Amino acid sequence: MLALIMNADFGLAQAQEQEQPPPLPVRIGVFVGGLYSMHSGGFHFPESTEAPITAYDEGTAFGPSFGIRFDLPLLRNLRLSPRLFAECRRGDFTSDPFTMEIIGQDLQPQSMTLEDDLEVTMRMAGIDLMLQWSPFGTGPYLLAGPTVGMKLYEEFRVTERIVEPALVTFLDGSRSKEMYDDDPEFTRDLTLGLRAGVGYTLALNRDMALGVEAQYLMLLQPVREDGDWSMAGLQATVALLFAL
Repeated sequence: MLALIMNADFGLAQAQEQEQPPPLPVRIGVFVGGLYSMHSGGFHFPESTEAPITAYDEGTAFGPSFGIRFDLPLLRNLRLSPRLFAECRRGDFTSDPFTMEIIGQDLQPQSMTLEDDLEVTMRMAGIDLMLQWSPFGTGPYLLAGPTVGMKLYEEFRVTERIVEPALVTFLDGSRSKEMYDDDPEFTRDLTLGLRAGVGYTLALNRDMALGVEAQYLMLLQPVREDGDWSMAGLQATVALLFAL
């Protein structure tokens, strides 16, 4: 009888061990993707720069992003995912048309309409601290968390274009001319924001997984300290993850 009871207990313990799911792996990997930046609020160059004092408002552009990602299991459905990232926050702006008086045909005064095109590139590095919640423990998940970015370098390039009259050109014969290309130290050195989105992890084998994510980025501060220039972004990335 005692042997039967011991065998039954041993069999029950084995069954319970088999029912327990395996522990979730700690993963590390790299991700690459792109950030579509959306700018609004309006700004202009200060008089201390050599750029034209032109106002700009709406702007969008696409830039690359990449980084290192860690996935640390906290609970069966919850992971902590810190990331080290580098990304280009870009924007292409066009000013409102403005006019200048020139000496035209037959030495007569004539109005010339111009527009300024501005290309902005802000190269950033920083850290995200994301929480991932998966209703099934694996596969699809939601993620959200704070992000801190540090500006490495910024580049502002202004190109002036003649809109009309059709036959008027600059002295070199072209209808556009680069007016400014420099790092004006115009934007914040440190930015705070939030990211939120969805993702999916696909196990390729026991030690490797593929992750895809789509995120929304919202900065919590104006891009400039003394203005209303704001930025948000849509980001898509693909990650290759390895179990430790």
